[in-house]
Amino acid sequence: MTIADLAGQDLDRLDLKILATDIDGEMVARGTAALYDAASIEGIPDAMRQRFLTPEGGAYRVKPPLRAMVSFRELNLHDRWPMKGRFDVIFCRNVVIYFDAPTQEKLWARFESALTPGGWLFVGHSERVPLRANGALRTAGITTYRRGETPQNGDPTWH
Repeated sequence: MTIADLAGQDLDRLDLKILATDIDGEMVARGTAALYDAASIEGIPDAMRQRFLTPEGGAYRVKPPLRAMVSFRELNLHDRWPMKGRFDVIFCRNVVIYFDAPTQEKLWARFESALTPGGWLFVGHSERVPLRANGALRTAGITTYRRGETPQNGDPTWH
């Protein structure tokens, strides 16, 4: 909703696709249904609710144009990842902390290789990515990392 709101009238011209994954098929089904109870949407501003949600039997359903941007899939982080391309942004918040240190290192490396040059990785407040000397991830904030190569479309401003 935030991306669509910021894009405004340009949304239809942008190539935006969101892949939402979970290991639990029930969570994937709930996301695909795009139906949320009133308590789940309390934090959404009224203007966004009106623009992106439709009341439905005491609940709220995400409107089709927004739903079309998101694909929900089951994914086990330990298995082969079926995604073919790279991502501009990855959000993996409060997941990796539940794995042992060797598995964490493997996952951080996988996320790094799955990012486009200049791509962003957002992790949870309890997580820190150990920066490898030969790695491409760089700190860009407390829970934010960026793949160090400069994207081809310009020179990013970040630290």
